[in-house]
Amino acid sequence: MARKDEIFMSFLKHEIIQEQYDIPPADLPKTIQEGLDSKHAIIKTLAVVVENTEGPNNILTDKALYAQITQFLNLETNDY
Repeated sequence: MARKDEIFMSFLKHEIIQEQYDIPPADLPKTIQEGLDSKHAIIKTLAVVVENTEGPNNILTDKALYAQITQFLNLETNDY
């Protein structure tokens, strides 16, 4: 398992994520790539943050990353 995947998984295991969002264990991804493809906006958001802060693949500027995270979180809010 890559370091990015381990960091991502540690976020998913956090009590706030487990208590705040009603995500079935079967829907929890095992890798960042699976997280980026998730139907759950909070999981996508965490995957994007980790993907763009760890490693040489930092293709988004801070402003673009902020906009993408805000978009995902707004989608999550509208789903409830």
